[in-house]
Amino acid sequence: MTGTTVSGALTRQLKSLGLKSFPCAPGSWNKSSALNRTTPCSDCESSDPEEENEDNLKDLLNQHGSPWELDGRCSAEAQHIRELAVTRPELITEQFIYSYFRSLRVVDQEVTEVDDGLLKFHNLEELILSANKLQTVCSSNLPQTLKVLELCSNHISSLKDLTVNPPPGLQHLGLAYNKIQVSLESKYLTADFWPALVSLDLSFNDLTDLFDLISRLCTLNKLRILLLQGNPLTFIPTYRGYTIDSIKKLCVLDDISILPDEKHKYDGLCNQKESLTNKAKLFVHIGKVQGIPNPNIVTEQHNASEYPIITFNYRIYYEFMEDQDRGELPETQPERYQNQQLTTPEEGVTLLNSPTSHFHTGLCKSDGLPWSDVIDYEYTKEHTITDLVLLKSFLLSGMTVTLIEEKILSWPPDADQGAAIPKLDKKAGGKDKEKEKVRSSSRGSKAGSKSKKKKENLDDLRHDPPVVRTLGSVVMPLGSLVSGESQTYHVCNFGILITDTEQHCNDKAPHDGKKHKEQKLKSGPESTEAHKTPRSSAKEKHKDSTIKATEDELQSAPIPVTAEITVSFLH
Repeated sequence: MTGTTVSGALTRQLKSLGLKSFPCAPGSWNKSSALNRTTPCSDCESSDPEEENEDNLKDLLNQHGSPWELDGRCSAEAQHIRELAVTRPELITEQFIYSYFRSLRVVDQEVTEVDDGLLKFHNLEELILSANKLQTVCSSNLPQTLKVLELCSNHISSLKDLTVNPPPGLQHLGLAYNKIQVSLESKYLTADFWPALVSLDLSFNDLTDLFDLISRLCTLNKLRILLLQGNPLTFIPTYRGYTIDSIKKLCVLDDISILPDEKHKYDGLCNQKESLTNKAKLFVHIGKVQGIPNPNIVTEQHNASEYPIITFNYRIYYEFMEDQDRGELPETQPERYQNQQLTTPEEGVTLLNSPTSHFHTGLCKSDGLPWSDVIDYEYTKEHTITDLVLLKSFLLSGMTVTLIEEKILSWPPDADQGAAIPKLDKKAGGKDKEKEKVRSSSRGSKAGSKSKKKKENLDDLRHDPPVVRTLGSVVMPLGSLVSGESQTYHVCNFGILITDTEQHCNDKAPHDGKKHKEQKLKSGPESTEAHKTPRSSAKEKHKDSTIKATEDELQSAPIPVTAEITVSFLH
């Protein structure tokens, strides 16, 4: 798509106001052309423009649902000039248009160039060019009368052209949501270029050098309002205090008023620049996990013998960004996952490379805790990050959180090391039971007499490598930390887990129902008479109670597995 100049976009907007002959000569307007009608007016008795009623035309400008109703985004100036086009069309001249407007809004018009056509608006005080495709703005094409210049949501990465011949009386400069990153750009934000600047919006760029930027902004003696939120430099612990103490006359920082108490609190911080860090420190806190089905119920149904003793531990894993050149590595990962989404190495941790960005992440884990209704980890870990730009990308992408189950089989230390480990799966049938009986008999009375003691002292047993299973994985949003929040709390929902027993019951229920139905059809009247005997009635009653208990269990809604996680900045 070809680029658009500001003058071209303004011409289209003026035509939408009914000024389709712009630029025009005096006397070339009539009331009908001023409205730029494309459909006949039902309220007018004649189609002759000279006979149209002025009041009817004005009503069409203000009537809700009218084809000529002004867009709600139009300014009061646009409304007034359209009424003038109806009531006093002879006034609408080229000179009048250029001198009339004090404010111009060209928003989301795919403008790529600010041309010298704007210089004709010699009374222009406010220019809003938001949500366009500007990569640079040459200030020599801006009217020198400007007081407000809004350039947010463009693609501006350099401020050099903007400082060629800037408006000397500019009071507000809006550069939010652009691509300003290089610290050298801060040299264009001094009183040499903007002596009258009162408000500066640099939010949601990629500025990282806090100390250099603030040293430049200190020269703006009239600066009272500053917005820097969304920049990586705001991740630095002393960001707010250092900024407030350095720019003494600042009244509002990141939309938060600066009170006298806050100024007193940070008094003298700007003199400690040498001792201040340029790194970000974050804390990840894992709280309570609940909703995990009790695995001991399944274990008791599968394991009627003394050994192996089966225990379950649960861990929370999360991926967090690391500096690529960092020497430290996170804690060891498990050797493998089943049905996992994360990539794990055989030993230790290597830095994972995200396919959608350039930041690297390492896998961190909580302690493994046994099952309970509510598992309270109380886990906290500090992360120090140097590359603030990549940290911003990581926070916007979110943090992957995974819940892991570790199933551990424990055996007596004197058990035969070469013997095959019996499988606890129900599908194994009688062979596993026979093997277990042989193993139990070989241990003799010694194992039987000390079974309770051995179960209590698990550390004395021999443990198989844990069987690891991924119970769920979610992405925790962290975007609020970029927007200025100091911490974010999230309850990660892993969904509802179905145990092996529940799955077996669900698979068996349809088959049992079909079998029962076939038996009932085959039995016929004889089966009906048989059910009338006392013995059959007792079975029927027992069956009814079993069905009722099953229905009561189904009525109790399962609880989803959740984990409470907080990520916070050190400020």
